[in-house]
Amino acid sequence: MAVIDSDAGEIVIRVVYDGPPEAGKTTSVRALAGSLAQPTETPGEDAGGRTLWFDWMEYVGGRFEGCRIRCQIVSVPGQRELGERRRRLLEHADVVVFVGDSSTAAYPQTIEYLLELRTILAARVGGGVGVGVVLQANKRDLPDAVPLAAMRERLGEARWDVGVVESVAADGTGIREAFVYAVRLALDRVRELMSRRELAEGAGARTGAEDLLAALRAGGDPGARDAVVVERGPASLAAELLREVMSCEQRSVDPLAEPRLVTTGAPRPPDASVPSGAIWPPVEGRAILHDMATTPLAPRSLSNGGWAAGLGSGWRVVTGPAATFPSLDEGRAALIQWARLHAASAHAISAHRCIVLAADDARGWRLWQIVRAEDSLRHVVEAALREPRCEVLIERLCQVAQQLLDADRQLARAPVSLPCNLDTIGPAETRPVYIGMMPEDGGGAPAPRLEVDAARLLRTQLAPMVAADVAERRGDLGRALASLPRSFQHAETIVPTLAAMLADGA
Repeated sequence: MAVIDSDAGEIVIRVVYDGPPEAGKTTSVRALAGSLAQPTETPGEDAGGRTLWFDWMEYVGGRFEGCRIRCQIVSVPGQRELGERRRRLLEHADVVVFVGDSSTAAYPQTIEYLLELRTILAARVGGGVGVGVVLQANKRDLPDAVPLAAMRERLGEARWDVGVVESVAADGTGIREAFVYAVRLALDRVRELMSRRELAEGAGARTGAEDLLAALRAGGDPGARDAVVVERGPASLAAELLREVMSCEQRSVDPLAEPRLVTTGAPRPPDASVPSGAIWPPVEGRAILHDMATTPLAPRSLSNGGWAAGLGSGWRVVTGPAATFPSLDEGRAALIQWARLHAASAHAISAHRCIVLAADDARGWRLWQIVRAEDSLRHVVEAALREPRCEVLIERLCQVAQQLLDADRQLARAPVSLPCNLDTIGPAETRPVYIGMMPEDGGGAPAPRLEVDAARLLRTQLAPMVAADVAERRGDLGRALASLPRSFQHAETIVPTLAAMLADGA
């Protein structure tokens, strides 16, 4: 949807509020409209006051790449019978604020609609720039509201990096935070479209509620000829909300801004205020930053002169000793170069990671990499060694060996040398992946990766861990290995290597 209106000198972005029926979408949009002293427009509602078409609001504030920013805020109908109308409105979203009822009774439907949204957006985007999603967990004032930790765990199971904001739309709580986050996600998407030269441009790109309604009808959407009703809420002292958001954005990229207070000598870790254009990937990375914001990050020095943070957050946040830059432009050039290295290694590395360029307390800029902390193959082996049945232990050791060799072959095609061992490889759903940190000096020519002998790799990694078990159960393990079917991958390497380990007592 994002487009440059060359006539008006504006960048137009669309924020779409989605969610199940009666979750609080319309209430959220009208609360936002009240805080911005803007009218909302609604083509029609049913007898119970539920949206039949959409709610519409516009607001102009701030500048982005020299253009004014026009936000079009649209809510969708949640009723099942209006599902096609919902999908059509989501087609033009630059960001989605998913308003979910977090009460215990409504939570299953909230998750159902949320996962449907993921499918809708995936079908729309294809190989293009993704659309960010903010989960606005509404009705948090109810005594039976599902705990936030449980919601995050459910998203983790779905392997979806979605930022979560708590809200009580009825009194406006959390509406500001969800909207601010959504605007930042939309601007991240706009900048990525610009970098790819895919941002649409046209004269007279502005539309209104009447135009959107006409477009839906022209597309064959049945419905009565509802008139657009304009509603105005009371004015508010928060009418400068979006302008404030954008001014914060501008200050965050201003190299002449006042330095932040230094209290410990440690660099300040990145947070949700990181400007657009300073994070990769733009949409998923912003969601990771927002998720991390719930846990205070305390940097600790590393022996190599770098810094690490993220303890207890579920993420590893690391910056190297040479990852500082005197200017934003130099930092962005390094970020782009490093992002290309990550993209070229996507077939072999874990997906839940990002690179962030954040303002340093010394008026410079610092590159951080953030990687989700995931179980490694070492954790798998440790769990397997607690298995009393020899045949099960042997089978799991063979699986780990197979994943280690598969990962080694994947890493051989990466443009940079990455270590392959039990600590850096994780058992992902479809294939083993590299879960370690990427080398800091990604800009130089990658060192050639030495040919690794498969049997030597297995002995080096597995022998130290299984030595005690081999000593006590060597005979039983040997018999279990001998009876194991040879149909699995790499059997010609794995079986003889494990057999040799058992024979010599590891």
